Amino acid sequence: MRDELMGLLFRGIVWFGVYVLLVLLPLGLALLRDPIDMARAWSLEFAVAIGLIAFAILAFEFALVSRLRSASEPFGTDSLMQFHRQMGVVGMVFLLLHVLLLVPHGVGLAMLNPLGGGTASQTGAIAFWALLLLGVTSASRTRLRLRYESWQWLHALTAVVVGGAALLHMLAVNHYLSNGVLRTTLLVYTVAFIALLLRYRVVRPLHLARHPWKVIRNESIGGDTRSLQIRPVGHKGLDFQPGQFVWLATGRRALTAQQHPITIASSAETGDPADIELAIKAFGDWSRDVVPKLTVGTRVWVDGPYGALTPDRFPGQGFVLIAGGIGITPMLSILRTMRDRGDVRPVLLVYAADRPERMVYQHELDALEKELNLRTVQVFESPPPEWQGERGLVSVALLRRHLPQHFKHYQFFVCGPAAMMDILEDQLLELGVPAAQICTERFNMG
Repeated sequence: MRDELMGLLFRGIVWFGVYVLLVLLPLGLALLRDPIDMARAWSLEFAVAIGLIAFAILAFEFALVSRLRSASEPFGTDSLMQFHRQMGVVGMVFLLLHVLLLVPHGVGLAMLNPLGGGTASQTGAIAFWALLLLGVTSASRTRLRLRYESWQWLHALTAVVVGGAALLHMLAVNHYLSNGVLRTTLLVYTVAFIALLLRYRVVRPLHLARHPWKVIRNESIGGDTRSLQIRPVGHKGLDFQPGQFVWLATGRRALTAQQHPITIASSAETGDPADIELAIKAFGDWSRDVVPKLTVGTRVWVDGPYGALTPDRFPGQGFVLIAGGIGITPMLSILRTMRDRGDVRPVLLVYAADRPERMVYQHELDALEKELNLRTVQVFESPPPEWQGERGLVSVALLRRHLPQHFKHYQFFVCGPAAMMDILEDQLLELGVPAAQICTERFNMG
């Protein structure tokens, strides 16, 4: 297991190094061979430099979310999603600076008119406004009441417009791109972007279509949550590690199906048939309207597994599992797997919910306390008057009361609402838990 962990760490370092190299490569090529034989102001050169970096960042934004397993395994899909969002903001800021720094050099704000000027001006304006649209719809999807599936398609289409218009803009300007090596490099970046998009939107769904699953049970388990049990049809199913998740695709055809990240609740020690259980909480239109109507026999498709929230990759003397709401699902998979493997290592489960009726799998957790070396602490934000246990939010003080004596040798897994996880990551560090022993997973992929 330690060799696997070191291998993941090495791969993570390599992938991050490759990413940095690819982002900075166009700038490096421009610096190595300057085709323009005249002195230019530093602000103009700087504007061109950050424009090249912005294009490279945006070109590889899609690579961060294209589900390349070899790239996502070292970091975890949620970490790549956060990095994707952060670098998207960086790319937008760089593009804005690129525009603003050109203004003092005779390039007026009229360049933002997509219907005026020459090809260079028009394509630059299209790239700018398309990127602005992409950023606004991403940051304000909920406020704009965009359905998740509609936003996904809009996001992909707008990204293609941004990349294509930016490339045409640079080709039309044709200053540094008169350098044949740089021109070829940026064209290769564009081809790579298109290839990743086709893999994500066409090739992968066609592959999933050949490996369907069917619904064999769909029932409410309380807390606005449904338990969906599915079975592979004509194939062996899924090999996964406890705590991982899949993208569940529903609809008439895999190519046009809606895809959503759903945690596996089952034990990784699956039997025959290799059914898996998914727990789906009613958060949006799809989970509220579509999931309850998935009748027995309905075909669905599963892409995965993904995620790094699994004890199979992190050795420890014991485990501390902290779950908020539906974040109990990966923890249940971990506990079920430990039971089936006869794992006797100690586990502390801290399970937080608004009130008792919002909790799920309560009876099974009670049974697992008898079958495992497991201690459960329930925390309610709005408990009933007769509740004598922990109340409020998970805090440093609460954790100090319940953590085992040698908790710094334990592996910590945290899953729940994003705000809760942000706070807990800082609190665990404050308690002295080494950062390498804190594993988190966020599922707000929208």
